[in-house]
Amino acid sequence: MIKRVLIGLVLWMVCFSIDAKQSLNVLFVNPSVPGEPFWQRVQGITEAAADQFDIRLDVIYGEGNRIIQLAELKKYLSYRATPDYVILINYPGGAEESLKLLEKYGINHITLEETISGPERLAIGNPKEHYKYWLGEVHHDNDQAGYDLAKQLYQQAKTNGHETIYPIAINGHYGTESDIRSNGAKRFFDEVGVVVQQTVYAGWSKEQAFDKTKKLLARYPKTNLIWCASDLMAMGAITAAASSTSKIVFGGFDWLSDTFDLIEHNEMQASVGGHFMMGAWALISVYDHYYGHPFWKNHTELAFDLSLITKENLADYRWVKSAKNWQSIDYKAMSLRGKPKEQYHFSPELLRKSLQK
Repeated sequence: MIKRVLIGLVLWMVCFSIDAKQSLNVLFVNPSVPGEPFWQRVQGITEAAADQFDIRLDVIYGEGNRIIQLAELKKYLSYRATPDYVILINYPGGAEESLKLLEKYGINHITLEETISGPERLAIGNPKEHYKYWLGEVHHDNDQAGYDLAKQLYQQAKTNGHETIYPIAINGHYGTESDIRSNGAKRFFDEVGVVVQQTVYAGWSKEQAFDKTKKLLARYPKTNLIWCASDLMAMGAITAAASSTSKIVFGGFDWLSDTFDLIEHNEMQASVGGHFMMGAWALISVYDHYYGHPFWKNHTELAFDLSLITKENLADYRWVKSAKNWQSIDYKAMSLRGKPKEQYHFSPELLRKSLQK
């Protein structure tokens, strides 16, 4: 009897040891500040996915500054156990230092969005080219998304009876994904022979967008379309234009909670989104890589499409407004663990199918 108990105890300890060894620890670097609407949603959904996979997810904040983000990353790696993986955004001007740091520690990592271009992109190269632990990038086509938003707003402005379209564009930061988005918008406007009156940068800030829109409307009183690189800036523009006599159409990115109400009440005409899922999708790919799926061995990017919300399809996506629904998404159904020949097909439309009833 004692012998059986001892054997059972040894077997339990072996199983426990295996389980402990297989526990997965991931660091998610939120590039913003706690509570910022878009990145709080990205983080919350990533945390919900981590719960389903029993992944320990730590979070640090970059506070919207490449220097602070690098300092926080150094501090975390210096004082805590090394995570198995890191998920982060490469800040323009700070990508090389971050990649070198993670390479030094030998930590596999995934970057979100294609934020680096020009000479800096040439310096860091592609994933695995200069930094072998940089597995790849999870990103979407910002250029096409900017194009699609401009097209939707143009069509809406035409429906409102405007024969000639007079757009302005409000961007986020210089040299980031917002430039790629606005380049896509310009590409569409060029195709239809429309000149963007002016493009300004508002630092992703609602307040800056408000102030700059006030000035732009005084300068360009015929404005009837305001294209924005984020919903938050669109909200600032909407408030600034409240006293305008022109019937202006507005659009942005991110699918913020307030966006759904604005679209429903015709105060905002369109929003591009779905990229709030990118942290969770990166986490799923990390989980699969940890358990041997060859995707990141054979690829350097995981691209997904964004979707456009208008009043016509608002009901299909309203459920994402509530944080309580994030736990209801079947993240495990998106995993390719045990399916080595299959590929990822992430998209916002997938959410409707994967939502557990």
